[in-house]
Amino acid sequence: MTTTRIACLALAILLVGAGLHAGTARAEPACVGPCATPVACAPPVCDGYTCECPKPAKAKCPPKYKTLTFDENWKPCLCVPVCNRPDWTDRSKARGLNRCKTIWASVGAQVRVRYEGWGNQRFGAAGDAADDSWGLLRVRAYADLHLGSIFRVYVEGIYADQYTRELGPRAIDRNRGDFLNGFLEAGGNLGGWDSLIRLGRTELLEGKQRLISPLDWANTRRTFDGAMARVKKGKHKLDLFAVQPVRVLPEEDDNWFQDELANIFWGAYYTNKPLTCFAWDLYVLGLSRDDAVYQGVTDPEDRYTVGGRVYGKLGGTRFDYDAELAGQFGTFGNADIVAGMVSVDFGWNPRWGCWDHRFALGFDYATGDGDDSNLGTFNQLYPLGHAYLGFMDYIGRQNNVAGRISWFGHPTDSLTLRADFHAFWRASEDDAVYHAGGGVLRAPVAGEDDLYVGSEIDLSVVYKIDRHWKVTGGYCHFWSGDFIEATGPSEDTNFFWVDAQVTF
Repeated sequence: MTTTRIACLALAILLVGAGLHAGTARAEPACVGPCATPVACAPPVCDGYTCECPKPAKAKCPPKYKTLTFDENWKPCLCVPVCNRPDWTDRSKARGLNRCKTIWASVGAQVRVRYEGWGNQRFGAAGDAADDSWGLLRVRAYADLHLGSIFRVYVEGIYADQYTRELGPRAIDRNRGDFLNGFLEAGGNLGGWDSLIRLGRTELLEGKQRLISPLDWANTRRTFDGAMARVKKGKHKLDLFAVQPVRVLPEEDDNWFQDELANIFWGAYYTNKPLTCFAWDLYVLGLSRDDAVYQGVTDPEDRYTVGGRVYGKLGGTRFDYDAELAGQFGTFGNADIVAGMVSVDFGWNPRWGCWDHRFALGFDYATGDGDDSNLGTFNQLYPLGHAYLGFMDYIGRQNNVAGRISWFGHPTDSLTLRADFHAFWRASEDDAVYHAGGGVLRAPVAGEDDLYVGSEIDLSVVYKIDRHWKVTGGYCHFWSGDFIEATGPSEDTNFFWVDAQVTF
């Protein structure tokens, strides 16, 4: 089945590529001799109307690569003749398929390889291959077809694999050929608002990814099946979605993918981002699950999250801030849900010598379950915990109190150095320690009231060789705290990784 998956994904990309090549051959003259300096795009008259190349404010060719590839705006590149694009990889983007370039397409890909090494993973538990290392490979390829100014078809495939891990691949490590994104989009201008509706499979990213993220760190990434809509005008943006999470099936399963049919995730996320020092978000999110599990109890869950975020810079200073607050209510079986979280980040950005720096203080709190009849455990939904709660992913945004001190250094525009120190406690002595995936890292023990879980230091480096190539690496160490020491294996843990990624 793996071979069939890969063949189908490759065929989809090749068909668009072939059409792209053939369409361009008709739409543009052959490139003869050295390419001249790009010239302004002439507006030819096609079938009684004038075809203008749009040049929206701040649009540029080529655009920056983004976490969500389908959010990249390659349309301005229609105004640059293909043979005049200095970077050959950009010649597969924004290729007109008719003379007026109202039908156009792009293809691209990304490849990432990573090596991970662990010492005393899972705190050195017996039989858990405490000292281990392995390799990871991820390949993504996409085809993006625009049919006039309204319709769009986007397809993105993924191949992800893991090699030599003694305990076998984790759920986020392996997916040997699948569709990461695949949707039909219709968009246009409605009453002065840029609008779109999207049907199919799509990744989601909202705000600072505290609750909704595609989880790029994971080898397989995270995606959803369903519908989403967006309206945008100036500083205002509103996203609406109703989706089902997509679960990667075990390797031996003969299906391509499977929706978590018992799970429905929906939401409305509003962003107000003026060109000033203050911006804010408001959101309402809903999650319905038929078989949610908390503290070993399985019951239906209907949970609603209402929250907001403020962020920006303090005018006339080098300080920035980002704060988010959310509350949750609903039902779990016969119990009421009463939970919440708060996350605060405050930074200072001095320039000393030739380096740009950022020093930051962070605080994160998420409620845990108590001894009353309500369920108090916060549900972190679909987050990127990496950026806030440590690269080792031992700690998630559930029953958690965390403090963080961070430093970022930029010796050059292409090099970023980073150091983070985290300290973690349980918010409630009656609830577990949860990892970044939302599962239980260490269950509570009757009579054990220690709250201190441990501390972690993360040292990392990111080097951008050019706009295509990026190399990252780091070292992390976790010191086990009183609760971990009192409830099971408690060896301190080491983690090391290095990866290389190319995007085109």
